[in-house]
Amino acid sequence: MPVTVLATPAHAWITRSRWADGRVLEPVAQHPAAWHLALAELAERGEGVLISGTDGITEFLARERERIPDHLRSFEAPDGAHLRLMDKRSLYDLATTLGVRTPWNIDLLPGMAVEEIAEQASYPCLLKPVLSHLWRRLFGDRRVIVVRSPAELAEAARPALAAGLELMISEYVPGPDRNLEGAVTVRTEDGTYALSYEKRKIRQFPPGFGAGSVHESAEVPETMALAHRILDAAGFVGLSGFEAKRHAETGEVVLIEANVRLPQGFALGDASGIDASWRLYACLAGLPLPPQPAQVAGVRSVVPTLEARAVLPQLRRRELTIREWVRSYRGVKGVGALSLRDPGPVVALAAQQFARGSRSLWTSLGAQAWATARTDGCARRGRLRWRTCRGRRHRLSSGDPARPE
Repeated sequence: MPVTVLATPAHAWITRSRWADGRVLEPVAQHPAAWHLALAELAERGEGVLISGTDGITEFLARERERIPDHLRSFEAPDGAHLRLMDKRSLYDLATTLGVRTPWNIDLLPGMAVEEIAEQASYPCLLKPVLSHLWRRLFGDRRVIVVRSPAELAEAARPALAAGLELMISEYVPGPDRNLEGAVTVRTEDGTYALSYEKRKIRQFPPGFGAGSVHESAEVPETMALAHRILDAAGFVGLSGFEAKRHAETGEVVLIEANVRLPQGFALGDASGIDASWRLYACLAGLPLPPQPAQVAGVRSVVPTLEARAVLPQLRRRELTIREWVRSYRGVKGVGALSLRDPGPVVALAAQQFARGSRSLWTSLGAQAWATARTDGCARRGRLRWRTCRGRRHRLSSGDPARPE
């Protein structure tokens, strides 16, 4: 199928894929008219589907759906539940009414007396934005802050409150990254699920609180059940990814968040055998779908744009050994943007990072070389036998859903 990618300058490298027609636009929050114009031009080519890769684009599609040509189909709509589930406060309120365990939380809004609110919390706890994409535009990817005292909380909150952001003080749920479980689904208008797969995180960036850089397919039925309960109650239609964490001390599953756009590591759905990309497209396009194949457990996928930044701090702090790092790539069958069949995006990313004087890119490429080789079946007993790759048809994922806004 013909694919067009609309991306911001920060993600311009995604548009260099040989399989896609790319266009770079300024961020939608600052230039919505440019996005309307681009969509109108796409609509002139005929029918198509719109798949959001960022929270900002999801919000734009939901609020502006009536101004977007009808034959560009999307799940987002003004009367849909996307905006309700994106907002952690309304998400937690809905989950609580359904008996789903959520972290305790306290609102911290602009104009409130921070010191008084801080005294109500128990420590350690977390400070996080109600809407993550608004925080990310101003303060970057580190959007969850661990605070250990009222003074720390007040100091960490002041910049965001001064910028007018709504914050939340939340319970810290103990446990390693592997305790983070995920449920990815596509729910249709009749309440059935055209796509449904389960996973857990192996590693993430920022470490402890961030987006997964290594994902593994796994059976997590409790997390899938709570996702279905919330989606059914909200009447949600579309693609979503729920994340919950298994409490290290009590063993209970605690809802963390819901993403209502293409999640990081979506390639795992293809790598684990359920043809997730086609099922997502076909559902939006109104094409018939056969029953979903069974998911293969233990398959892993890597998001190269995050993996180096996730690994390096752990190696420096000796929380991860070289042996453990290499062994974490066992079972990898999807390596995101690092594709031997489609080198354009990663080459463009290399040039972009090099121009900025960043060393992390080269570490990223080295970190993924082993995973890429394993994906192609070219690694044997710790050595890379590149000769065995000659003439072989590679089947790496050519797309990395790294928030192509």
